[in-house]
Amino acid sequence: NVTYLVEVEETEALSVKEDENQAVKWWTFEELLAFALLLPVGAFAQSSPLIMKHADNLAVARKRGSLLLEGRVFFVHDSVQFRTQRATWNKDAEVVNCDGGFLFTHPSGFIQAKSGMYRKKQSLATAMGDVIAGDSASSYRFTGDFLEYDRENEILTMPQKPKLYQYEKRKDGGTDTLTIEANKIIYNKKASFAEAYKNVKVTQSDMVVTCDTGYFDRANSWLSLKGHPTFDMKNYHLTGDSIYLTIDENKKTLTSALVIRNAHGISKEDPKKNAPGNVTEAFGDTLYCEFKDNKIERLYVNLNAKGFFYETDLPDYRNLMDGNRLDMYFKKGKMDHAVVSGKAQSTYFYVKKDRTVSGKNEAAGDTINIVFDPLKNAVKTLRLLGRSTIASGRYVDLEKEQREKPTLRILPYSLAPVCDNL
Repeated sequence: NVTYLVEVEETEALSVKEDENQAVKWWTFEELLAFALLLPVGAFAQSSPLIMKHADNLAVARKRGSLLLEGRVFFVHDSVQFRTQRATWNKDAEVVNCDGGFLFTHPSGFIQAKSGMYRKKQSLATAMGDVIAGDSASSYRFTGDFLEYDRENEILTMPQKPKLYQYEKRKDGGTDTLTIEANKIIYNKKASFAEAYKNVKVTQSDMVVTCDTGYFDRANSWLSLKGHPTFDMKNYHLTGDSIYLTIDENKKTLTSALVIRNAHGISKEDPKKNAPGNVTEAFGDTLYCEFKDNKIERLYVNLNAKGFFYETDLPDYRNLMDGNRLDMYFKKGKMDHAVVSGKAQSTYFYVKKDRTVSGKNEAAGDTINIVFDPLKNAVKTLRLLGRSTIASGRYVDLEKEQREKPTLRILPYSLAPVCDNL
């Protein structure tokens, strides 16, 4: 076996001690190369040793193979190092327990906690109590009560009260912060991929997401939510069995949302000057939204599609749209036009300038195309197409109905008939 390998001048004299191996001799480079090729691959893959660089005091522990270290304890292994004020070093198991504070540093970041453990053979660092982890680029911050760091794969697992903050610098010099809270979070730093389990909450700017299980791929800018997910962003609300979101990496704004099974979406437009606000809701098996600068541009609902919209000052007058498929298009947050397909039905109310309702239009057909007047917040044109379902429509004059509705006259008490008991 090779005990020592040193580099010296080959012209120097070589002497052999009487009590040492008598086979000591010079090797040529060619002989060394040939010997190396015969060695198993694992011989070169062995990890470097765990080195204690400093400790003020050292004592032998009762447990065999263990040392007690106190005062400015400092360890190094490969590219990582950690410090503590008190540690127990099990040399046989190559495990160091630190209970006097724990500061673990590696090339891409650090871990700080009240106590910690390093297992050399597994390349695992464990931190307990007021844990804070971050990277040298200040792109993330991880806090909680317990953390396990897989050094080889750069995976951080936090199962107790975890919070993950991800920071991104904007072009204007500000910082965007995405926060993930859950009962358990696993963060793969290499892939910039986070998994969150139970009581998940994700916030960024005015976006709030909740679910039972969430996946966030920062490298590819998407979020996947399962288990009673909800999505809220300023004037938008989405729910369903699962939700998939995509984000514009440059603008840090939402670009699309896909809701699968039991989909429900709400879009709200706040009142402006003399114009009332409006609310649009859609239901169906699948719902898909497209956004631009965090304003909705298109909403598509498939299978058992139902939708309605109304103005906030007239919540009892809901304009309805039902069919197999519903496509709604928006401009600057207001509905521009809509297409209802497959056994389509619709009901629209006509509102006068004085904000009274004059009537309603009921329509049915294979397809209904509706164009809206964004200034008046009303239907501009209505077009019906019929094949399997005959196109039909009717207008109901609500004002006339109200005029013709019989009124109940209440007679004065003195004029009311009196009936004696027979």
